[in-house]
Amino acid sequence: MLLYETLILSNTHITNDEISVIEDFFDKLISNSDGMVKSFDKWGKYRLAYPIKKHDYGMYLLVRYELPLIKVANILKELDSFLKIKCNETVLRSVTKRLDSDAPLEYRRPEPVDARSGSLDTFLKENKMEGFLGGNSSSRRNEENRSKPEGSRVDNSRVDNSKVDNSKSESVKEVKKTEKN
Repeated sequence: MLLYETLILSNTHITNDEISVIEDFFDKLISNSDGMVKSFDKWGKYRLAYPIKKHDYGMYLLVRYELPLIKVANILKELDSFLKIKCNETVLRSVTKRLDSDAPLEYRRPEPVDARSGSLDTFLKENKMEGFLGGNSSSRRNEENRSKPEGSRVDNSRVDNSKVDNSKSESVKEVKKTEKN
């Protein structure tokens, strides 16, 4: 018996009924071929590295199973056509890989997006990146702006004073005054 795994990437709108259809198909196909499904795991929602079919997030399913050597080619071909043709609206991508016979069934996976909790500040503190987004200087600027009257607020974060030509800025002020009058 050979050990295989299939990792399925589906859209995040996949329903539990659609997942059970995929699971039932794996069970029937593999058991009819004298094989055995070792595990069927729903990993959860993850952010994709790049958009796939206009989806930024995806739901992963991992199936591990054993197949007899004689029937491997036919089973994998039927499995591939099922995922690409019958599940084409829910399954974005899939990959099947042969594993070593002594490969453990345990695996380490990242935490899914929908299970994460906390804020950006908590994440930055946990990963020792507190000054990554500019630290306290931006919050100090925001406090200064809040204390000023509405018309005199300035966004200093976008202005580099060393490159500003004062003569041009004065002429712009004059033009604005004449437009108001």
